[in-house]
Amino acid sequence: MPKDSERASRASRGVLFMLFSALCYAGSGATIRALTDHFSPYQLALIRAVLGTLVLLPWLLRHGASALRTERLGLYAVRAVAVYSGNLCWFYALAHLHLADATALSFLAPLFGVVVVAFWLGESLGPMRIAALLLGVVGALVIVRPGFQPVGLAVLAALYVVVAYGTVTALIRGLALTENANAIVFYQFALHVPLALGPGIWHWQPIGVGELPWVLAFGVLSFLAQYFMTRSLACAEAAVVMPTYYLQLPLVALLGFALFDQVPNWWLLPGALLIVGGSYVSVWSESRATREA
Repeated sequence: MPKDSERASRASRGVLFMLFSALCYAGSGATIRALTDHFSPYQLALIRAVLGTLVLLPWLLRHGASALRTERLGLYAVRAVAVYSGNLCWFYALAHLHLADATALSFLAPLFGVVVVAFWLGESLGPMRIAALLLGVVGALVIVRPGFQPVGLAVLAALYVVVAYGTVTALIRGLALTENANAIVFYQFALHVPLALGPGIWHWQPIGVGELPWVLAFGVLSFLAQYFMTRSLACAEAAVVMPTYYLQLPLVALLGFALFDQVPNWWLLPGALLIVGGSYVSVWSESRATREA
């Protein structure tokens, strides 16, 4: 009984952390959309990396360099490259697509993450995972509607985000088994800095007083979104917490309408439901397979 109580408590914390993550991701998307009118994706990537690293410096100073000791630096490096390239494409997509459309397409990332894990560990995808992947692909086609509207560079950027963030999701789940949650987040931002430094400085534009609150909100919300996501996946199974992650979509649609006059089209809802359904089927089947192993 105590074990059941502890498991329920961890699941509750995981859901709460994921709710915070979803809210922060929604707010972060809105700040990115506002900032892309003034700054390049390269500058935004550098700002995010530097601010995220600075936020975690007090933790590092308190615990010392031993808190960063790891034997999995290679995985951290791969993750940093995936995050950086994914961020550049994500910022570009948000600048040119409706917030809700870009967010709905990004929900394919967990599906791709399951595919990465399957090939990484040499596992069979199985009928449930394949069905989930097909649901997600059909949902993406409903939103994008190739042949009925132009498929531009922004859509291709959003689809690359799925590949990059799906890889990141798989790596987070692998790292969370052995690594400290704060160390995982710190490495993401700290290793991101050298990748973003050169292009960010080259494309740097002065930050005015009017943009400063947006920049600070962008940095803080981006950090908190990643931090709460990592804590959530460390507390509970993805099948338990991922449904909460999808609550950001209605909030993103509301922010897009209120701040940027973006009216969601009617194809968004069925497409998003297919993607969300596929993602949940995927993480649920993976969770069941893990319990039965």
